[in-house]
Amino acid sequence: MKTKITATTAAAGALAVAFALAGCSGTDEEQNQGGGEQSQAAETTAPAEESSDDDSGDDTDDDPGEQSSAPAEGSGGLAPDADLSSESPSVSPEDAISAAQKEAGNGTVHAIELDYDRRDAAWQYEVKILKDSTDHDISVDAETGEVVDTEKDSTDDKEGSIDLTDPLSFDDALKLAADKSDGQLTSWKLEHDDGRAEYQFDFDDNGEGTEVTVDVDSKKVTVDDD
Repeated sequence: MKTKITATTAAAGALAVAFALAGCSGTDEEQNQGGGEQSQAAETTAPAEESSDDDSGDDTDDDPGEQSSAPAEGSGGLAPDADLSSESPSVSPEDAISAAQKEAGNGTVHAIELDYDRRDAAWQYEVKILKDSTDHDISVDAETGEVVDTEKDSTDDKEGSIDLTDPLSFDDALKLAADKSDGQLTSWKLEHDDGRAEYQFDFDDNGEGTEVTVDVDSKKVTVDDD
């Protein structure tokens, strides 16, 4: 009986040791597998981070907001030294007169001038409208058509109206003036004053200014050198 008990006890001990060894082996394998999975996850994550960095750089390079720049100065309009005999602003004289009439109301348009305003750094029309006993002097931006300034003066004068087409058109008057002067056209004006209407053209030839006046009715040309 003692022998049988001892043998049984020994067998039970052997089985316990075997189970313990098996458990340790399984734990090691699970740990190894876990470590492998963590390693694979780390390898998978690393390229994703690199890709994120690369994409970030590409987004910065392709960002149109960073690549865009402000328009060059003077683009989209006449340069300050433009030659008005061959170039024109975006706004026509007729449209400038219409803008001025809306500002002043119905009245007699007796003068219009196109000149470069050094103070505002912009080409502007100056339109004069006489309404009742008030003379409205209205400045209109020649590129936007917006009214930028208005001055009013009381007067007893009775001015006649001007017409850019009749009896002498602007183009025909300019041809008459250009025949009497050289250089580029820097400003012009059509004005009714002292009972007659006249075009006035200002030319600049390498620093030498010439003022040419063309009578609308008689088409007489007068040259005044500076």
